[in-house]
Amino acid sequence: MQLHPLINPDVLREDILHTITDRAFIGNDSLPRTEKEFTEQRQRARARLPAVTEAVMRILQTVAEEVQVLLSRLSGTGVAEGGKAGTTKSPVLPESAARLKAELNGQLRKLVYPGFLEATRWEKLNDLPRYLKGMLLRLDKYPGNPERDQRHAHAIANLWQQYEQRLEKHGKAGISDPMLAEFRWQIEELRISLFAQELKTPYPVSVKRLQKLWEEVTA
Repeated sequence: MQLHPLINPDVLREDILHTITDRAFIGNDSLPRTEKEFTEQRQRARARLPAVTEAVMRILQTVAEEVQVLLSRLSGTGVAEGGKAGTTKSPVLPESAARLKAELNGQLRKLVYPGFLEATRWEKLNDLPRYLKGMLLRLDKYPGNPERDQRHAHAIANLWQQYEQRLEKHGKAGISDPMLAEFRWQIEELRISLFAQELKTPYPVSVKRLQKLWEEVTA
């Protein structure tokens, strides 16, 4: 129910079931081709089902808690001077603050949406809470330097536009490019690096590094 503003509970339940089933029964294993391989696969699945279920529910609970806080903050009256988003003090730069809130709402809905558990590759699910925390930190820091936030936001927007245009092109051509998917997740890491450095990134990331990575994406 914590995710109800973003996802219908029935849809979420189906997503949970599909994610657990896929990870427990297939995971990183090859698809079975014989009856013997199927039997062995079923035995492995039964052994790992409890651990997979626990992991998915733990991640989901953490994500839901962060989303609830973030939505509460984004629904507030503004970004307050010397305070946090959502307070009732005098907001700073209302137009710019509205831009920030719209941007964060857009980012949130590209991370947490109907079917996000199954669609997000397994190793990235654990990173979702960090990305959500980064959004909250960005809200906290915004009043101190709105101009810097907008400058960084412009760089991110350019990279995201590249990504979406290429994703649409690949979709029409039936192309599945892992480098484009990697580019998408490195944009999230760049957001952490620019707006919430204290949360740290697992590897160095910068606009220049993403531009270099872009050269490896299928045209």
